Order: sequence, then structure tokens, then C-alpha cells
Amino acid sequence: MSSPLDNRMRNIAREEATALLGVPNGVEVAAGSAPSAEQLQEQITDLHEHLHVAATNVTRLEERVEALEKAAGVTDQEDRPAARRAARKTSGSTPTPE
Repeated sequence: MSSPLDNRMRNIAREEATALLGVPNGVEVAAGSAPSAEQLQEQITDLHEHLHVAATNVTRLEERVEALEKAAGVTDQEDRPAARRAARKTSGSTPTPE
């Protein structure tokens, strides 16, 4: 159980956070309640979409770099960074979309 001093310190911290962040009631609402399952699912969906966009962009940029290297006629010695990219790409746990 919280002591009156703990409660007072939390209230002061919320007031300070509100003043610093400029969020009138958002800090108090967020601090006093846990997110619902629907809110968590929405956050997961949003993060999954961002991850998909990022993975798609990485794949597109890697293909572009490979095309530019091929067009520039990169020699075997200069091709070593591409080998490192490929090794890093295969070591990740997130599959890339095709």
C-alpha cells in the first residue's frame, strides 16, 4: 500500500510532466490506467506495418545498390562490402518480404 508521501510525490511528478510535455490530462490518464487489449493490438498492428515498410525499403535500397554497383563495374576487391551486407542480411531473425 502506498504512503501519503508516495501519493504526493506521484501527484507532483504528474503535474511536472504535464507542464513539461504540454499534455493537459494525457499524462494523468496514461499514468492511472493500463492499456487495454484492443489498444495493445492496435499498437502491435501499427508497429508491424512500420516494420513491413522498413523491410520493403531496405530490400528496395539493396537492389538499387546492387544495380548501381553492377552498372559501375565493381571489381571483386570492391565487392567485399556487398558480401558483408549479405552476411548481415542472413544473420537477422526477421524475414524480408519478397
